[in-house]
Amino acid sequence: MFSPKIEINNPQALELIEKIKSGELFLPIKNFFIRFKWIFISVGVFIVLLIAFSIGKSIFQQNPDDLFIPPEIENVQLSPTKTIKSDFDALRTNIKTYNTELPDPIMPPVDNKIDLEETIIY
Repeated sequence: MFSPKIEINNPQALELIEKIKSGELFLPIKNFFIRFKWIFISVGVFIVLLIAFSIGKSIFQQNPDDLFIPPEIENVQLSPTKTIKSDFDALRTNIKTYNTELPDPIMPPVDNKIDLEETIIY
């Protein structure tokens, strides 16, 4: 099979090819990515999370919500209750109506003549 031989004689092209082979051309780009690698990583994680949320939302919206509707309640009729008279009805009402609130505190009377130092009488 015939393969054409390409010869490059342009000195600028030869210099560019050498820079590509040695990796010198990509060094500024590599340094830029190294300098801002955490920003690129955090943006990548954020984009992955957004994609995951959108996929989850689309999956969630495909499943219809199962609505539970309780059955209707029939009219409930209370059964008649017998009222029983007890000897302790008055005590029960007193306990139910007992006021548990504390009274307002009263300020004690102030006597300015009181001296707390020990007085010695000779």
